[in-house]
Amino acid sequence: MATSVEEQNLAETINNQIDEDKEKHASSTKRNRSRNKTSRGSKGSKVSPEHIAEVRAKREAAKNARREEMIAKGLDPDCPPDLQFIRRPVLALTPKDTPQKDFSFRLMTYNCLAQALIRRKLFPTSGNALKWFKRSQVLLHEFKYYKADVHCLQEVDYIQYQSFWKEEFAKLGCDSQFHRHGTKNHGIAIIWKRDLFTMSDKMLIDYDKESSGDIEPRTTTKNVGLVVALSFTKKVLDKFPQTQKRGILVGTTHLFWHPFGTYERTRQCYVLLKKMKEFQRRVQVLQGNNGDVRNEWSSFVCGDFNAQPFDTPYLSMVSKPISYTGRAKTVIECSTSYTFSKARDGEECDNEDGGNIEKYGDDQPETPVPETFEATAAQAELVNRMAALHNSLNMRAISLYSVGYKHVHIENSGLNNDFNEPEISNWADTWSGLLDYIFLVKEWDFSERQTPDGIDKFQEENGINIKSLLRMPPAKELPDHGQPHEGEYGSDHLSMISDIGLVM
Repeated sequence: MATSVEEQNLAETINNQIDEDKEKHASSTKRNRSRNKTSRGSKGSKVSPEHIAEVRAKREAAKNARREEMIAKGLDPDCPPDLQFIRRPVLALTPKDTPQKDFSFRLMTYNCLAQALIRRKLFPTSGNALKWFKRSQVLLHEFKYYKADVHCLQEVDYIQYQSFWKEEFAKLGCDSQFHRHGTKNHGIAIIWKRDLFTMSDKMLIDYDKESSGDIEPRTTTKNVGLVVALSFTKKVLDKFPQTQKRGILVGTTHLFWHPFGTYERTRQCYVLLKKMKEFQRRVQVLQGNNGDVRNEWSSFVCGDFNAQPFDTPYLSMVSKPISYTGRAKTVIECSTSYTFSKARDGEECDNEDGGNIEKYGDDQPETPVPETFEATAAQAELVNRMAALHNSLNMRAISLYSVGYKHVHIENSGLNNDFNEPEISNWADTWSGLLDYIFLVKEWDFSERQTPDGIDKFQEENGINIKSLLRMPPAKELPDHGQPHEGEYGSDHLSMISDIGLVM
């Protein structure tokens, strides 16, 4: 019976292994001649098809075992090692066989680490993972893998957005909007699937220029926000002919980075909520409908807030009415005592996110998080006015991870905070902590909202089902070195995702 070329080659390999001891002392010419012989064993008999099949099966089994081992480690077996990223599971809050009666979409927030901000001294262990030709592909593979319907991105390089991201997302069926301060090399972006949404309006936010009652900005920050109205396409509305829903409002932002910037970040959070309220009203008017905006548009804000769940920026948005106490009060009062460099308000300023901090003077505080701080009367008054400012605005934010994460990953819920948030979203050589959030933004009725919302009450009040959340590793699972790192993550931040169901 004739054998295939593949079988002949396999047979030759087997026979050569059998004859190896006999052949090792032979001349090169004799060895080459032996490889051209017919496929026979040491006794001249043919290697059976069964044996060939057995060897082939063992090889395939070994190959599959290696693939499964890589998959178990969260790695893609079909991706080159230097372009790998750790694939994390999306943890379901609802059973997979639950009938889908709502409109579901996947929302991601991700600080991508701007190439313009990379300094080798800030990422001493990252090596080649910092190079754009590698990092761009790692990030792209991650976007393709998680397949979000709406992306809220921060630290997106303007050049890379124009020359790379805009085109790559277009290939994935997405449209996008980008916004930056005119003097910055990086900005923020919102990307959405065009078969689900079409942009019907947008709002650009410049925090330095926005009013906040009688509280003035403490320094020039060049931070911005972007909000878009994403109307449902006909494809979506045809599936829900009786719905009052018209779309979603989505915002993204990147707040002031400075360690002593807590007071200014808290002011920026007020501005963000105020602008979301303005945008809700504007969209309702421009859409020519007198219905209730709360029934027609669900509002979300994602981004890098450069604040942890026990800091006043976060607390001022989610805990209403806010009253600063303990550590939070100490830190924000301390931040009012810091004097920023005058260069920030001039034309020259190289202290962008991740850059060098202005050197502390003799009269500057030694640390942004002191154990105690004795505020002056003027400093205490500033902080009291900030709390009153937030309490005067009938808007609040609810973190989706705060509501749902304890139901899917209790081991990493509320480890270092009172809001059931995961432990970290930023893992660098110099610092780690939770800075990134996915918020629902809604009106506040001035009732007491000091504790995290329960999931059943949240879903009933807002007509929103939190279907799943991307797993966030606790600090104990992460390596000693910072990110990005080859084979691990493409940024010093970790992406966050929620699958959201809107009751239509």
